[in-house]
Amino acid sequence: MQQLLRIESIPIQYKLQIQPARLEINQELPRAKMSTTPASWDIKSQNISVRIDTTEMRKSMGLKNTSVMLHEQAQQGYKAAQQATAELSQFGTSVSQIQKGITVAQVVAQKMFQQPETVTAFLPSVGPSISWVPNQISMKYNPQTLQTEWEINKNILDYVPGKFQMIIEQYPDVKIEYVGEPMYVPPSANPNYEGE
Repeated sequence: MQQLLRIESIPIQYKLQIQPARLEINQELPRAKMSTTPASWDIKSQNISVRIDTTEMRKSMGLKNTSVMLHEQAQQGYKAAQQATAELSQFGTSVSQIQKGITVAQVVAQKMFQQPETVTAFLPSVGPSISWVPNQISMKYNPQTLQTEWEINKNILDYVPGKFQMIIEQYPDVKIEYVGEPMYVPPSANPNYEGE
């Protein structure tokens, strides 16, 4: 018996692309920031200062301020009043002794011929008051400083998942081909029909 059908089976064709999973590490190197402060000297100096107080010296020369001069004149006025009172009472006592042969003219003459007391004084009698503050110097040394700031490295992990890809290049198929001659019904319809 002759085979009338030819069957051809076409298998599927595909391609697989596989990318495995991987772990990526991005590593940053550690860095340091450094700052320096140079050494320095702080020097502070104060010059010598001299203080001269001439208050007492001016007083001894009669150059006084108003308050001191008023106070001293009041004291001198009080002393002068006491001295005048004493002299007048002494004069009155001398005049009252006329019975002892002393005349008023003698008492007045004795009073006129009295020599005033003389005193030698050096002006100024007091020198100025001098004081001073010695010079001062202060030094401070500031040593050099170094400051370091570290930035610690960071490891960044990145997980890349795997990939599976199937590419179909040809789909499966079945081809059926009739290889016999056509069947005519009735058979006389066949152009190559030859009757019996």
